[in-house]
Amino acid sequence: MSPRPRFSTCAVGCVGLVLFVIFGATLGYELRSAWLPVLGYALDVPASLHPADVIIVLGGGNGDREAYGITLYREGLAQHIIATGAPNGTPIEATVLARRGIPRQAILLANGTQNTHEDALRSRQLMEEHGWRTALLVTDRYHIRRSLWTFRTAFAGQDLEVWPAPVVGGPFDLNHWWQSEEGFVSVNDEYLKLLYYLARGYIAPGIITEQ
Repeated sequence: MSPRPRFSTCAVGCVGLVLFVIFGATLGYELRSAWLPVLGYALDVPASLHPADVIIVLGGGNGDREAYGITLYREGLAQHIIATGAPNGTPIEATVLARRGIPRQAILLANGTQNTHEDALRSRQLMEEHGWRTALLVTDRYHIRRSLWTFRTAFAGQDLEVWPAPVVGGPFDLNHWWQSEEGFVSVNDEYLKLLYYLARGYIAPGIITEQ
């Protein structure tokens, strides 16, 4: 009489693991509207608006950053604007701001920067050259946490202070970011860049614990 076939313990365990993963994935998908917004809000920082020496408007976005920087300028929160991220030798950011009513002499260009880390270093240089000590940092809400940590790391030990001024009313929806391609890509890229900046030392761990 031949022995009865038996499932090995390993096979049973594998089947159980597959069923657990399927169940977990299904549950996660069904509850996505509850936990996915948390990933979006984790990238955001509440605004801390103070009168400052300068408003720093980071390049990128779809024009919402410049628009909000202009709003803060018109509210009298600073008398100067630093615009970052345009190619070297082009006045495009100054032209955009000037066309919206910002005096050309109030605009400084931090052209040629390729990323947020370089934005921070160039902004620090310009602030030191002009004797400015305080700044409002304008960027999109998904970008503000990494930007703030990066700037505070670059400003550490320099008697400079920067406060977050995330865009109000921009297109990025923290509650439904995964429902658009732009939102999905932005959030995923931002978490990858956070890890990269920590690994490269562009964000100091001590800055994170200060939050």
